[in-house]
Amino acid sequence: MNIQITSRHSKVSQDTQAYLKNELNSLDKYYDKITSGHVIIDSENILKIVEIVLNIQGSTINAKAKSENFGKSVDMALNKVIRQLKKTNEKIKGHKKVREVPA
Repeated sequence: MNIQITSRHSKVSQDTQAYLKNELNSLDKYYDKITSGHVIIDSENILKIVEIVLNIQGSTINAKAKSENFGKSVDMALNKVIRQLKKTNEKIKGHKKVREVPA
């Protein structure tokens, strides 16, 4: 998966970038057709904002989280992405033809 990390109004350390890449690469267990990911990190006065945009086959998944702590924002955004990936995967697996049994 191609991962791009963008930071606005602050710098992101190498450790943080490695953590984000590791977490985004582990999302394949929820939905295996993720083509690319983009993480936007913004730092306003007190709030730390993390936005995750994933391109999957046929659509895009967005999640945005705000909090006073950067780690908490990342975890909240990842939880939102995981929930959306699970829902997308269930929709695909749930479209099976119902077979009628003759009486």
